[in-house]
Amino acid sequence: MNDWFFLALLSPALFAVVNIIDDNLLRNAYRSAYFGAIITGLFAILPLFSLFFLPIHVPSANLIALGILSGFLTVSYYLFYFKALKVEFPSTVIALFSLSYVFIPLLAYIFLGEKLHFRQYIGSVLIIMSAFFITAENIKKFKFSKALYLVGFAAVLFAVTALLQKYVYDTVDFFSGYMFFCFGMGLGSIFYAISFKDGRVFFSDFKKVFVKWIFIFAIAELINIAAEFTMNLAISKGPVSLVKVIEGIQPIYVLGFALILAPFFPKYAREAVGGKISKKLFLMLVILGGLYLIYS
Repeated sequence: MNDWFFLALLSPALFAVVNIIDDNLLRNAYRSAYFGAIITGLFAILPLFSLFFLPIHVPSANLIALGILSGFLTVSYYLFYFKALKVEFPSTVIALFSLSYVFIPLLAYIFLGEKLHFRQYIGSVLIIMSAFFITAENIKKFKFSKALYLVGFAAVLFAVTALLQKYVYDTVDFFSGYMFFCFGMGLGSIFYAISFKDGRVFFSDFKKVFVKWIFIFAIAELINIAAEFTMNLAISKGPVSLVKVIEGIQPIYVLGFALILAPFFPKYAREAVGGKISKKLFLMLVILGGLYLIYS
């Protein structure tokens, strides 16, 4: 069964919706990189309320720790990713981060023994390179700076998190593993909210901003929860290498949604008018070819 493939396609679509909301409506509400990471981690606690109705399997302490660590590191890579966005063009950050998908198949092979068919490797390369060129609008203006280290560290954490998630889901049932993951995200958000100066102002700023943007915040974060849930479920069912590579197609969803919204909300569809649309549409077709090679 390739149901993981369709779950992997759905997750970046949901993330793309969150991306559009964040970029166009909440961009000015995020006072710092800590704000975005902390609020995402706090909302990730919501699925834990399902524990009042559903039991979990309690595995070894080591496995629980790895599940919690995967959630903690997820909030951590969000933080460094958001920090990079503060000091570099968003398109450049996204393009550089998309290259991190190259390393996950290699690491999955080394540490998890995950092997792919040759056509799947070809499809993965087509997707990764196309996603890179779709978003690389300002890459020529990029200079080696603090952003490179921030994106690099975020990419490392992203890859490690993916491997931890797959290892946990291969050992314990999905629901239990996902609960450990959510707990780890909540723990990460609390850690960054109390351990750093920029994080400690979160709660005071939150009171000022949240009242004005409460409805938008709630929608964005609930969609983000759905995206994380879908991504974790896909990882539990399929090869983590391919699931994460498919996650890299998020830019074509952003572009597609922006093109749909452009006639109605031109102010909020910057992706549709940025760069050469013909080039982006061609790369979207290449990505579709890569997806076909992965699925077939």
